Amino acid sequence: MVKKVLAAATLVSALSISVLAMRTGAESGIKVGEYVSAFHPHHISGPHKGTDACPPCTYGALPAVQVWVNGDDIANVEKVAKLLNDRVGDWNKSKFKAFFIFVTDGAKKADTTKMIETVVGKVNAKIPMAWIDKTDGAIKDYKVNTDGAVKNTIFVYKDKQVQTKFVNFEATKDGLAKLTTAIDSVNK
Repeated sequence: MVKKVLAAATLVSALSISVLAMRTGAESGIKVGEYVSAFHPHHISGPHKGTDACPPCTYGALPAVQVWVNGDDIANVEKVAKLLNDRVGDWNKSKFKAFFIFVTDGAKKADTTKMIETVVGKVNAKIPMAWIDKTDGAIKDYKVNTDGAVKNTIFVYKDKQVQTKFVNFEATKDGLAKLTTAIDSVNK
């Protein structure tokens, strides 16, 4: 009997570790080398405020960064937004673009809008920030993982082809340096 209990406890422990490992190494987003496609988020800030303008359609082949936010910590979002806002200004000649898409649902759209407005105000962001419902076809097209273990997915691309991707990006000094390097590589 004791052996059966120990065996069961070991199995539960092993499964828990496997689930934790899957969550921390979660996959999200289209792969490097694949192409971004049209979608229509609801813009809360930036030049398309109040519209459902398609960012890839609007910006065409220009170098860009898409940040898909799925429940990320607001402090992390603010750090990424500040960096991208600054980088868009730095790369005016290349017309580099950056934008955020917050994944939400019907019940949370008002709260998501308030969070976006808070981020915009806090970092004086000029870059577009929008939300998209988690049932929108773009979630499937972009293969964005909406599991709670995935807080964000970032695509860095040029000519609509993804060059670099980050999942669960952390805006640490090292993380921001890696994102900056990725941005610089598409702006050459």
